[in-house]
Amino acid sequence: MYADTAGKAFTEDTGIPIVWDTTDEAVSYAKINEEISSGQRPSADASFNAQQRAYTNAARGWTIPIHPELAPNLHKVVAETAAPPDHSDGPWAYINPYTLSVPFIVRTDKVDPASIRTWNDLFKPDLRQSLAVDTIYSSTAFGFAQSIGVDPAQNPPQGMDPVWARVSELRPNLAQLGSNADVVTALTNGSVKVAISNTGSGIQAQSAGAPIALVAPSDGLYVVGDAYYIHKGIPDANAYYAQVFANYLLDPAVQSEVAGKLGLVPVNPEATVPSYMADNPAVFPRSEQDLAAIHAIVAPIPLMAKNDEAWQKSFDSAIGR
Repeated sequence: MYADTAGKAFTEDTGIPIVWDTTDEAVSYAKINEEISSGQRPSADASFNAQQRAYTNAARGWTIPIHPELAPNLHKVVAETAAPPDHSDGPWAYINPYTLSVPFIVRTDKVDPASIRTWNDLFKPDLRQSLAVDTIYSSTAFGFAQSIGVDPAQNPPQGMDPVWARVSELRPNLAQLGSNADVVTALTNGSVKVAISNTGSGIQAQSAGAPIALVAPSDGLYVVGDAYYIHKGIPDANAYYAQVFANYLLDPAVQSEVAGKLGLVPVNPEATVPSYMADNPAVFPRSEQDLAAIHAIVAPIPLMAKNDEAWQKSFDSAIGR
């Protein structure tokens, strides 16, 4: 998608072609980190990857900051979702070109969406063996944490133990534990009543004809963005244009097209969005006010960067994976 939008516009304006590598992000991350740590020129100038990986590499000094002089759209975006957690008015270590949220995805022919409004509602007896849950711990962990009053920043990773205990109580209602594709299949064929997955899963199921409603939990909607970051060790000219490219990723026209075709929430408020986004800011929050109104949980990236592995293992054990 970005090749046909930001990439195309960038090449038309600069004459510089972009070579895209679609290797699995975990594999690519490990490979490039090995190259950087051994003093080699990284095999890519920049990456799209999970935000905690960008944060980790920035903390290691392995990224090249993005300067607003080269990417002036940094001044226009919603910093709460687009910027690193420790950003300043100067250069940013990376950018998040979009966000995703994790609502309750409800089959309206099987469950009244009004009956599924809080994290506690997922434990109702009439949902026995009826839930699909994302395999990634963060999709559920931080929502449950906020709903039971647990602060993930207190005594990590052990401080989240009450959350894993709560997750384990969800097992009787669990029907499907899987990837986004698995969740979409379960929603489409009607083998589950409710799914906890990102908005993309719900949009895909709707596109496949499933009767779907997206519900923002009133006690905490999880919101996260993926990151674009530039690798240390590349030529100065490449670093310059990699920063220029960041501006294209944040361009309102590009953001509008990505929102319309992929259902990713723009971070530039000048972008236009499909009506289903505009009409449901509780599920698709765009502004600081939207986030506050729904008690949104913006991904605690520094904590995730340090505790991902331990928290994922605890989640897997709790959910019975």
